[in-house]
Amino acid sequence: MARGYRGKYGEWALVTGASAGIGLEFAKALARDEKMSIVLTARREDRLRKLAEEFKRDYGVESRVVAADLADPAGAGKLADAVADIPIGMLVNNAGFGYAGRFDKLETGRLAAMVIVNCLAPVVLTSRILPGMVKRGKGAVIVVGSVAGRQPLPLHCVYSATKGFDLLFGEGLWGELRGTGVDAIVLEPGATKTEFQAVSGETVGLDHGEPAENVVRVTFEALGRRPSVVSGWGNYILANATRLVPRSTAALIAKRVVQGNTPPELR
Repeated sequence: MARGYRGKYGEWALVTGASAGIGLEFAKALARDEKMSIVLTARREDRLRKLAEEFKRDYGVESRVVAADLADPAGAGKLADAVADIPIGMLVNNAGFGYAGRFDKLETGRLAAMVIVNCLAPVVLTSRILPGMVKRGKGAVIVVGSVAGRQPLPLHCVYSATKGFDLLFGEGLWGELRGTGVDAIVLEPGATKTEFQAVSGETVGLDHGEPAENVVRVTFEALGRRPSVVSGWGNYILANATRLVPRSTAALIAKRVVQGNTPPELR
């Protein structure tokens, strides 16, 4: 379903983490339905190049492939430099990952990398790209958060903290940008059928959760209308659990759920 984003926001979109999962579905929807040219960025350059060829062949849109490691503290700045000549009309801050397990049993380096990818990268990219949108009087910034950012999440405590950061960052942008012509929104998905669980070390299968295309559709339905959106009614209830029970109770309930998906040696 076309929504006129090319005319409303601009010709080019940049999608981080575009090689798989939710990022891939965002890139496909924008190329297929909106005919937007796409900056495709992730670590796996081979996947991105195949995707760029597919977009040109099937949808007639141009792409720019930029391989980037956003876990490198300098990665987001290098990515911004690589697209400085393009008027980015939509920025999809999708790249991110989780790391399941008890905090004292997890690797310090990987924990730090998660904070860099999930928090620092969206801040740097948005800081570099947003001024051009404001100057042009049009654009959109999408921040992919998680329902995990709404409450304490034992055995995923750093991940949930990073997504709490994303939520407040994106909703704050929404408030700041009112009246500028630039829209901002935070997407808060729950379990989604992507590589996320495998990468984070959880034991659930790839078929667990909501289809990524549903999550993208929900985002576009809310973009320009709301500061954040939770995909799925079940996830909405989970996201608001701390309104129904004390935070301590919500944390212990969440721990029981996450324990079942965490390898025994990391519990």
